[in-house]
Amino acid sequence: MKRNILITMAILILTGFAISGFFGAIGGIFIAAIIGMIYGAVKHSKPFIKWSAAALAISIVCIILFYFCLVTSPM
Repeated sequence: MKRNILITMAILILTGFAISGFFGAIGGIFIAAIIGMIYGAVKHSKPFIKWSAAALAISIVCIILFYFCLVTSPM
C-alpha cells in the first residue's frame, strides 16, 4: 500500500509539472503532501507524516514566494 501511495504522489507531481511547469510541480507537491499526511495519520506512520509535513511546509513557502514575486514584478 505504501508503494501505491508513493507512486500516486509521483504521478501527481509529474502531471503538475507537465501541465503547468514549475508552479504545477509545486502544486503537485502540495497535494501529494496532504495525501501523505492523511495516509500517515491513518497508518500511524510517524516518518511518513514528518516528511509529508516538511514537503507541505516547503511547498507553502514556494507558493508564497511565487505570488510575492508575481505581485512585485514590474510587468
